[in-house]
Amino acid sequence: MELSKNIPDYITENMRAWLSQFKQDQLNPITKIGLFHWEFRTNRRNPEKPRRIPRIDEYVNLEDRSFKHEIYFHPFDEETLHVYESSGISLGGLNIAHEYFLKDEKFLQTKILMKMIR
Repeated sequence: MELSKNIPDYITENMRAWLSQFKQDQLNPITKIGLFHWEFRTNRRNPEKPRRIPRIDEYVNLEDRSFKHEIYFHPFDEETLHVYESSGISLGGLNIAHEYFLKDEKFLQTKILMKMIR
């Protein structure tokens, strides 16, 4: 994947490092890239634990394909990066958000924040 073409200015160096580490040799090209934030709503089943919903802030379309692979970033702090990925066809696919921690210039996946089949 060519990281320098069509990547917007708001994608930071940490985000570019994550892309080069995890998405360098991927079969399906990235179709959208951007930023997101978390929205928290009440949870009827467990009121102490609010539902976490990713909301897209801004993005750039890189390619137009029937199989989508969208990546959105949320810089939690200097060393923690939340990555929300949506992939699949228009009415089916997987939405997943992971937390990554930067240690010794490498990102380590710590936990799954959200996972949903659509």
